[in-house]
Amino acid sequence: MSVTKLDGKLLLEQAENSGRVYQVKSGWRKMQIFAGLLCCLLVFTIPLGIWIIVRARRARMGLTVEGFAFTYLTTIAYRWSDIESFSLIGMSGSMFGGGLVGVATAAAVEKKTQGLKGPLRFTLKGKKRPIMIPAHTIENSIEMAREMERLSGLSFLPSEETGEF
Repeated sequence: MSVTKLDGKLLLEQAENSGRVYQVKSGWRKMQIFAGLLCCLLVFTIPLGIWIIVRARRARMGLTVEGFAFTYLTTIAYRWSDIESFSLIGMSGSMFGGGLVGVATAAAVEKKTQGLKGPLRFTLKGKKRPIMIPAHTIENSIEMAREMERLSGLSFLPSEETGEF
């Protein structure tokens, strides 16, 4: 099956008009702006730093009846019909470099995170390589995930009785 690209900017505009835009958390945005400022300390990385700051301020997730779009450093957009499966991934020590420091960092991040506790992984039909969205960095991530389940028709969240995401 051929996966056709969607226009991410147009899809985000449609999502904004329908009120289904989820901004990234302010703490995450501040951290990315700080990283951009650190890049500006070296003269030759000033353009990279400015680019990171601008993109971090515009980062968001938009959902429409047709599909979804996530924008940060790049914009990705896919139709719901092109998605084969969704799954939630918890934070692990290997995500932070492994070892005791990685395990401690993963535990601290997971403890402080409100909503989803890790990235959202999805696979496209006919493709083997999964794609990840940092859903844990998005405000109202559980509400966003429930809306994604409703629009896509794919179930990936645990039942509401367990309360563990």
